[in-house]
This record gives sequence, structure tokens and C-alpha cells, in this order.
Amino acid sequence: MPNLTTEARLDSYKRLLVISQVLTSTLELFTLLDLIVNAARDLTHTEATSILLIDNKTGDLYFEAVTGSKSEEIKRMVVPPDSVAGWVAREGRTQIINDVSRDRRFFAKVGETIGVQTRSLIAVPMKVKDKTIGVLEAINRSDDTPFTAEDIDLLNTLSAQAAIAITNARLFQQSDLISEMVHELRTPLTSIVAYSELMLRREIPPVQARSFTETIYQEAMQLSNMTNGFLELSRLQSGRIRMDMVNFSLTDLIHEVMMLLQPQADERGLTFEAALPDQVVAVTADRERIRQVLVNLTSNAVKYNRPNGAITLQTELTDPQHVRISIKDTGRGIPEKDLPRIFEKFFRVADSEGYATGTGLGLSIVKQIIEAHGCQIDVKSQVDVGTTFSFVLKAAPPE
Repeated sequence: MPNLTTEARLDSYKRLLVISQVLTSTLELFTLLDLIVNAARDLTHTEATSILLIDNKTGDLYFEAVTGSKSEEIKRMVVPPDSVAGWVAREGRTQIINDVSRDRRFFAKVGETIGVQTRSLIAVPMKVKDKTIGVLEAINRSDDTPFTAEDIDLLNTLSAQAAIAITNARLFQQSDLISEMVHELRTPLTSIVAYSELMLRREIPPVQARSFTETIYQEAMQLSNMTNGFLELSRLQSGRIRMDMVNFSLTDLIHEVMMLLQPQADERGLTFEAALPDQVVAVTADRERIRQVLVNLTSNAVKYNRPNGAITLQTELTDPQHVRISIKDTGRGIPEKDLPRIFEKFFRVADSEGYATGTGLGLSIVKQIIEAHGCQIDVKSQVDVGTTFSFVLKAAPPE
């Protein structure tokens, strides 16, 4: 008859087996990361767990997934190379610290941000074919007992499986995106080839030749925009782009975007309105990425609006910690059947004549940027009435 310790150990490994099966069948990266950190916390009976990944381009080690309600506070935060996690990533070896106050490598900023006072931790490397791709950490055993050899064994086993699962998810996303990209490239490429062949015929009149040249130029620009969008989306989905979180005036940014797009609005007789609070609204986010989001959504509002229509950019405090941003237009609206697919890559809503325009990547990129901030983007629309896109950002702390 096995004793209680043996039974508990067997139960842990049974759970690890079930978790492994789930990980190998999960190919959506963000879902996978969430599964891994929660599984690590359950297996080690700890207060918090996290995944840190290595940026292949810069070599930085940054937080990608963390358990707890304040996980977004440290997501994308880069840790120093001389921290515990930095050491584990560099040396490729596990570290157990049962009293972090005695270790000079301890990076206290994380605990301060998420509100968990770190007392002890275990950090294991995540490896694929001897290459370390990141670090899996567990903080504070729930009963405050020291970490054990069994904890090391369980976490090392989980990290090995997690590293493979993360790599597979990244590869699947890339192959899936590449497959769709190749399919979408065929249309402009076919047009460029066809019109180029026509241009080679000597009997083509100059006026028609100019028309063909303009078509080739337009299709080439479409090809270029699609390729750039593809690369941007690919980097966002793979987690290779980190958000540079700073405090900035959202009020100033909205005025900046409106000034940028005012000439386009004037051409169509559109009215720009800003429904903003009297006081300056500041947020904590990646300013350049939020600018990209606002430019994309506002330019769409200009493009798909009706002549002499209106566009309203609005901000409002939903609570002391959050700001809602809305971009509202009086355009032709989005059919109800298309709303569930509006953020899908390469999906385009056909215009009134049945033609789809654009690369079909803009809203997918917008969605990825907003989700990288730990937020969601919503859309409400009614045909012949207009469309409103809205999302929430974290309000900057008062100075």
C-alpha cells in the first residue's frame, strides 16, 4: 500500500500527463501560454507563475504570460540579464531560491507591480533541441515550505513539453498565415502578369498602354501593402513585438490623428468631431502602436463614410483606472452577417457594388495591438446608419 506521499506524487504525474495531452493539441499561442502558467501553478502549489520568452532579434528576456488579475501589468516587461531569470536563460540551468532576500539577482520590480511579495521562487529553462527559448517561473509555495526535488522534476518536465508546444504553435501560426498570404498574393500577381503581357504587344495604343501601366502600379502597391501588413501581423502574432508602455496624453494624440486625416476628410466634406473631457486624459500604453490603431480606424471611418457625413472621436473614463476610446462614423455600416468576421485576417467587406477593397489585414493588426495591451476591441454597426469601434486602455496614474 503506497503511502500518502507516493499517492500524491502519482496524482501529480497523472495530472501532468493530462496537461501534456492538452498542450500538444493547443495551437493558439495565447491560449497555450495561459494553460501553461495555470498548470505550473497547480502542479507546484504556488501563488503565482510566469513565462518569460527570449526575443530572437534583441536577445531580451521579457514576460509573456503571468497568472493573476494583474498579469497585464508586467506583460512585455524586460528583465535584467543579471536577474535570476536572466541567469537561467543564459546558463540553461534550473535555480531554486528559498529566500530571495539573500540573492542579489532577485528582480523585485515584478512583485511590486503585481502585488505579490516574492519570498521564494523556482526558475527552469524552457528548451527545444538544447536551445533555450525562455524561462518558466513559480513563486511562493502556498504553505511557505521550501521547494522540493519533486517540484523541480515536475516543472522541468512541464517546461520541456511547454517549449515544444510553444514552438509548434508559433510554427503553425506562421504556416497558416503564409498559406493564406500566398493565396491572397495570387490576385495582384495575376493582374500584374496579365497586364504586363498586354503591354508587350506593339499594337497597344498609347492611351490604353497608360491605363495598363496605372493598373500595374496599383496592383504592385497593393502587393507591397499586403506584404508589409503580413510582416507586421506575423511579428505581432509571434510575440516578437513588445509594447513600449509609457504614460502619454491621449487627448494630444487624438488631436494629432485628426490633424493628419483632416485633408482626406475635407475632400469628402466630412465633419470631424472630438468628444473629449475638459481635462487632459492620459493613458499608459505604447504611444506609437495606439497611434497606428487610431489612424487605421479613423482612416477607415473616412474611407467608408458617406459624403458630408461625420466622424466622432470620443474618450470617457469608465472608472478611475480605465479610459474608453470610440471612433464613430455615419458611413454605410457593416452587414450583420459580416460583423463576426470583421477582425479576421484577409477578410474584407464588399462595397455597395460587390467589390472588396484594401488588404484585409488592417483590422487584424489593430486587434493584435489592442490585445497585446491586455484589452479587447468591440464593434457595433448598422447598415445605412454607421459604425463604432471602441476599446479600453489603462488610465495613467496621476502625477
